[in-house]
Amino acid sequence: MHDAARSVLSEPITRVAYPDLFTSNALFGQPGLYPQASPMSPATGAPIGLVAALDLIDRLGPAAREAWEHPQMVRRVSEPGLRAAVAALSVTVVAPVVLSFISGDCPVQSLTLGDPAEPGRVVGPSESGDASDRVVNRRYAAEHPLLIAASIAHDLAWSGPGANHSEETLLHLLVASVHATFVAGHPDLAHLGTELTRRQNSLALPLLCSHQPGSDVLTPVAPDGVGTAPGGDPAMSTPDFWSIPFGPHGPATPMPAVVAEIIDGVCDSRGIGGDPPTYDDELGNRMSGPGLGGVLALDDHLRACLALGLVDPKDFAAAAGIEPTQLSALTGVSDVMACIADK
Repeated sequence: MHDAARSVLSEPITRVAYPDLFTSNALFGQPGLYPQASPMSPATGAPIGLVAALDLIDRLGPAAREAWEHPQMVRRVSEPGLRAAVAALSVTVVAPVVLSFISGDCPVQSLTLGDPAEPGRVVGPSESGDASDRVVNRRYAAEHPLLIAASIAHDLAWSGPGANHSEETLLHLLVASVHATFVAGHPDLAHLGTELTRRQNSLALPLLCSHQPGSDVLTPVAPDGVGTAPGGDPAMSTPDFWSIPFGPHGPATPMPAVVAEIIDGVCDSRGIGGDPPTYDDELGNRMSGPGLGGVLALDDHLRACLALGLVDPKDFAAAAGIEPTQLSALTGVSDVMACIADK
């Protein structure tokens, strides 16, 4: 099955099967990727409670439970859903930044619900108060913690407003990596239909599209890529992930050691951040040499693409030499097939 997975993942992604999984209407001045898709709205209801948060943490495993129970985590993040979101990052490629947060070595000292100074941000500095006290946008208070977790990863490593293109793009790549990882493990997460679900899916999309034709290895820079929003608004598509204008180009800036450590894990190679590690215009090229092999194992890469409608199950079945009807019983994708069965 691995050969079949590599075969379909090496093909350019030229269409999305389910546009309603991605952004549609303009939001905070930003156009949607698929204007023809259904309108978006945030989740409603109360934030997740303690019992549900603990259940999620226990399903994620010992590393998440250890982070959840740490006294500094309890002190810095009081809301159960937000604490679950931070602890969940312990099972992803950004795990080092969780340790940095717990030890007090990162720019963020606390997280709570509130109103960010920039209303379009999922997580950010508040309208007033110390910049080290970050808030999760109360617009998304009722969203699933694993959706919030991806954006928390950005802020735990973010130097603040004014970050250059290299830093912003790298951190958005980490958000996309975290979300793709969670979707691979929990395919129903991609189909919750809420505004934040669709925002995070829309960030994972260009990452999963960012590879050279003929290769299943994801790379930030892929000059021959067919585009990051296949079938969507052409104005919102770029050749690869590193081409997305997340921030302004500017002089190189120092990169925190914890971020350099994460990059080494993402690329399965040391020293990618540079010597000394810096956010500079060549970072994307340095990461594209080895590729992003540490983000998604082959099976998880396939699961994420199937769940998001980027790989046609019929194409995978053909590559595997089986009938499409057999996929529902195939170990490794049966839950994904159940998730998309009614699409």
